[in-house]
Amino acid sequence: MNVIVIANPAIIDNESNKINQLFESGLDIFHLRKDSCTSAYCKQLISEIDEVYHDRIALHQYHELTDYFGIKRLHYKEEHRKQLQEAKTMFNLKGTVLSTSIHQLEEVNNLQGFDYTFFGPVFNSISKPGYAGVLNQDFKLPQRLNSTKLIALGGIDAENAETLHSMGFDGVALLGFIWNDPSKAIRNFKSIQERC
Repeated sequence: MNVIVIANPAIIDNESNKINQLFESGLDIFHLRKDSCTSAYCKQLISEIDEVYHDRIALHQYHELTDYFGIKRLHYKEEHRKQLQEAKTMFNLKGTVLSTSIHQLEEVNNLQGFDYTFFGPVFNSISKPGYAGVLNQDFKLPQRLNSTKLIALGGIDAENAETLHSMGFDGVALLGFIWNDPSKAIRNFKSIQERC
């Protein structure tokens, strides 16, 4: 299973250092999502991440930074994707890995051109208390009509990560388990990696 880490929404001390350490520890993909940060901050952060890892960074906003860094991964928020689909704008950026998010499982069959999608919250959110999970432990994913991979998001920790593979997910996306205590980010990542 792929292991993806989503950026802490807040700026944290030694952030690029932590991200480099995550990559060194075997991180597959890093999603740079900084809704409250400027393009200049994101550009600076990427420049501090070892260039060898730039091809494993996905941008949630400031897609124009792809040209500057040669990044080939773009994420479209659910509402942005729907606006573009309604406008009949096609997602066919050759050589670019595209991802998005869904909150209803049946939506996966309507995705065209996306390599993977986040679905959640699968369990009770760690980073957003009160954001309840939608799946029970016996859940099994229904058969999909396309090749878009499903990445579980929400409430994933070292205790429940293994169950996601048996549910049929292709990977996990982590946020709260990694960043709620940045001093434990690498240790927590490795504990998930061992289970996936």
